[in-house]
Amino acid sequence: MEPPDLNTATPGDVTVQLTAAQKEVMISGKKVLAETYNGSLVGPTLHAVPGQRVTLKLKNRLGTSTNLHYHGMHLSPKGKADNIMLSAKPGQTLTYHLDIPATQAPGTYWYHDHEMCTRDGKPMPGMKMSSRDGESMPGMDMSSAPAKARCNGTESQIGAGLSGTIIVGDSRTTLPPAYRGITAHTLALKDAQISGSSSIVYPDGVLEPASPTVRLVNGQYRPTLNVKAGETQLWRIANEGYAIVYDLQLGGGTFTVINQDGTPSAAPTRVKHLLVPPGGRFDVLVTAGSPGSTWLRTLHHEAGSPDDGDVYPDTPLMKVNVQQGSGSAGPTATGGPSGMATSPQIAGPLRGSEPDLSEEPIAQSRSIALSDDGGNNFWINGKLFDHKTPTFKKPATLGTVEEWTLTNTSGHDHPFHLHIAPFQVLSVNGRAQPPADYMDTVSVPHAVDGKAGKVVIRMRFTDFTGIWMFHCHITGHEDNGMMGYVNVVAAGSTG
Repeated sequence: MEPPDLNTATPGDVTVQLTAAQKEVMISGKKVLAETYNGSLVGPTLHAVPGQRVTLKLKNRLGTSTNLHYHGMHLSPKGKADNIMLSAKPGQTLTYHLDIPATQAPGTYWYHDHEMCTRDGKPMPGMKMSSRDGESMPGMDMSSAPAKARCNGTESQIGAGLSGTIIVGDSRTTLPPAYRGITAHTLALKDAQISGSSSIVYPDGVLEPASPTVRLVNGQYRPTLNVKAGETQLWRIANEGYAIVYDLQLGGGTFTVINQDGTPSAAPTRVKHLLVPPGGRFDVLVTAGSPGSTWLRTLHHEAGSPDDGDVYPDTPLMKVNVQQGSGSAGPTATGGPSGMATSPQIAGPLRGSEPDLSEEPIAQSRSIALSDDGGNNFWINGKLFDHKTPTFKKPATLGTVEEWTLTNTSGHDHPFHLHIAPFQVLSVNGRAQPPADYMDTVSVPHAVDGKAGKVVIRMRFTDFTGIWMFHCHITGHEDNGMMGYVNVVAAGSTG
């Protein structure tokens, strides 16, 4: 039930190819038209090693312009790397050169389309399209393309299937020796809103959180995962959908979080459920109990008003079948309930975890207000996204730490995502968070009784100058204006 692999994890430079194209895929025995990478509803898993150069060729066989974002990866926002200003029209091939830093933490990341245009093919608010759209930066490998091509935005392309997993290194290497050889599984979560004509390709798909949707694990409807009694496994869980929140529970068991959003845990924590916003990832340990079966499910969750489609029902996702036999690693369960058991406690900090920034000197404090008009306009600091104008006049400086206060006056939770680097969450609605609790996507709670939700974060700007993007990762909100950026400059520069 694993997603296909794009390559194997090997040292040395590698070249891989993704072809984006429409294709019929099988969902619960039914043929459904989707947008795929290499023919798969869940794109093939890209494996990378810290210090490696990955050359990735993206062939566009869609009817719309498209591109890629390497979510959570510490890559340059310029040139041929994680540059979302690049765009390939239908028929073009766009070549990325990804220099994976030697310091890139082992963990789970993902890739997806990040085309910045509206669903009707016109530019995003503030975006000016020209005849050069889809052309390359100097040195880019691009082929000929039609003079005119429609441009579907991020929501419709991810919603139709365009996302896949990236695994950097192996987070098992950060664990005590007894756990380094355990079995690992990738669990890519996404949903499909299937139209009456058996399509999830926009505009045929509904693409509304309030509409009926099929929750999938690795592109499959309620698959089964087998585990041996007493066995501990590593599950790499990634929410690769366009909008929906998952609140995961494993019947009878717990999750030991060893990595979140690609950052190894400073203090690994055992929890009973995982709240996974769009774009969120967790590497967790789970342990089987006695033979039997149970379910991984997403619980009832309210991310805002039921009228706006922000209430998600309790839904079974994946059956877990515990078989006879003693697990080869980790603690062995004897007796007790069938199904899953309590996962192990792991001492931290784990190798690659980030330092606590709460006592660091702050170079700048910034405020980001998330709001909307109750319709299709979503604002940051009262403005729709404009690619020509940074959200802040004053740039950030490499090597410095900043504190940002995120407020949300709307009726929806907004999962806030920063490109290029993770951030430390200091507090949520005034409640202090664990030290060194890093992530790259955090849900900013919606307003309640007129009181705005609030999250305080800190980040250090390292290595790369240029445009550092941030946005809501409910992609319909992003496509309709809730996106911005800060210019990052070298020390001594005025921007």
